Amino acid sequence: MRLFLLETFAQEPLVEEYRVRIVTKEGNRFRGVLDAVTDSQLYVETRPQHWRRRISLAAVRKVVIRRENKKTVLITGAVIGALIVGFISNESLRQNPARSPVAYGLTLAFASAGGATAGLILSSAIGNVSSRVIRPLDPANPEGSLRRQLEPFSVEYQQDLLNRLPDKTSK
Repeated sequence: MRLFLLETFAQEPLVEEYRVRIVTKEGNRFRGVLDAVTDSQLYVETRPQHWRRRISLAAVRKVVIRRENKKTVLITGAVIGALIVGFISNESLRQNPARSPVAYGLTLAFASAGGATAGLILSSAIGNVSSRVIRPLDPANPEGSLRRQLEPFSVEYQQDLLNRLPDKTSK
């Protein structure tokens, strides 16, 4: 039974997908999920149609990257908000005690829930604003510079890293 519970609640490592907006030197713009980066090409997958577009690294002027899945950011914001407001309300309840233990518990629970909601809203707003702009840094080798900067954000690179991890279930 214990092994079943561990397997049920164990999480597989996730591959983070990053949404990119690419601006070329000619002024063309492309959007999609960063799929792979090679020495000379950048592969972007458009989601509704699942088309894979190939763009030359030499033609890229800049790439704007945003995280596709903001679930971990939202959960972290909610937890931090609940902890901060729960701590503040607990300290306030120590100075001005509630009339009964039930009122104390309800006040603390509702304050923590309000803090979690506020943290969720703030982390959602911050997550929508945050993005990273990548440009070729090395004028002598712009393709190599872009490849080194973009490779950790590609789905293929992250899957390769996860495949190198040792399998814990084989022990």
